[in-house]
Amino acid sequence: MKKSITLFALTLGVVANAQISTVPDENIDPADSLEIIFDPAGLDLSDEPQDLLKQAIDAGEDVYLWTWKPASHPDGHPLVNGTGSAPWKNSNEALKFTPNANGTFSFKMVPTLWYEVDAATVYSEDIHFLVKAKDGGGYGDPDVKTPDQVINIDPPATERNPFYHFPNKVMADDIVTLRYENWREDKASMQNLAEDDCYIYAKVIFTDGTFSQIENTFNVGTNPKLKMNYIGDGNFEMLIVPSEFFTVPANKTIDYLEFIAMKKVFATGADRVTEAVNVLIECQ
Repeated sequence: MKKSITLFALTLGVVANAQISTVPDENIDPADSLEIIFDPAGLDLSDEPQDLLKQAIDAGEDVYLWTWKPASHPDGHPLVNGTGSAPWKNSNEALKFTPNANGTFSFKMVPTLWYEVDAATVYSEDIHFLVKAKDGGGYGDPDVKTPDQVINIDPPATERNPFYHFPNKVMADDIVTLRYENWREDKASMQNLAEDDCYIYAKVIFTDGTFSQIENTFNVGTNPKLKMNYIGDGNFEMLIVPSEFFTVPANKTIDYLEFIAMKKVFATGADRVTEAVNVLIECQ
């Protein structure tokens, strides 16, 4: 199924030709690369803002992203939509689309990084935006823009384990988020953990087959470095940079990481999640 969003809401009964498409076109991972493609060829020229946008494009002007969900950056942020006292008339150069040889325009982002939110927020809010000229009009002048757009970002159909990590593709110097949604835990002995009762067993496996663990399973709860942060509503989280979190000898390369969420006091297998999280480290 190709994911595209017509430039007029279907509830208005209008047949539109222009469209927004994405790469990938389905199963979008908010923690991975997303390309938004804008095709101005089918703009509805009976709509004044779209007609003015087409005129601007035909005159060689650039087009810009203007976005507000899943988050909107404040004034002073490098990715704010517009700058100056009249931001709608002065789009940020960091939000400029790249022209393609076929007349379309592309904008690439990693949603979680671009909006500075977690994947759950992207799934919940989707991506809301429009495409405009650098000077979007307004302030008494006609707007120069598309109608509002939405890219629906749906969670995977198969429910993931309550203990997981993102992003999926990780290098040794990337930030990795470990998340434990304890409120979704099916294992009775691990349900309803107290705010200070969730720790991480952490092991690094090198490409030569050797490994190193920060603590053995029975000592994990004695090391504050391994305590997961409680972020509310039965959720625990830890952010790490693999190359900083683990001690990596100069003559070794990380193959993958293994993490297990467990209780502060570990006695038996009842005190840990059923499935470990394995994080494959991509080659630099």
